[in-house]
Amino acid sequence: MIDRCNALEHLHSAWVDGELRTMERARLASHLQRCARCRSSVQSLRITQSMVRSLPTRRLPVDALAPAGVVPRRRRSAVRVLVRSFAGALATVFVLGVAAFAAGGEAPAGVVPVRVDVYVASHLGRTVGGAAWTPALLKAQP
Repeated sequence: MIDRCNALEHLHSAWVDGELRTMERARLASHLQRCARCRSSVQSLRITQSMVRSLPTRRLPVDALAPAGVVPRRRRSAVRVLVRSFAGALATVFVLGVAAFAAGGEAPAGVVPVRVDVYVASHLGRTVGGAAWTPALLKAQP
């Protein structure tokens, strides 16, 4: 009898759900009439099913039901597209401006190019305790 129980055990859940074909249903029904162990197993499944169905339901956002890695596309409003386009253009202008500043260029007439580290040291020296550098120390770069 145990071998017969093991052979039909995989049908118990489908029996409770009412998903068995006619032949399988008849075979399991016949077995359940004779086997208290399998009747107990089926009854346990019915109790579990009843408990699960009695749990409260929750509403989930649509995104939660999408397959992993798939992001549903949302419709974008025209204002959002316009704002993002403007922000992108502004960021591009800023980056180009910083790049142009960093690249430098010809110094205007009458201006001596000074390395940044010399300027910073001079500025700090003047602000902390008076003039630490004199203009004679600053020479034009070739």
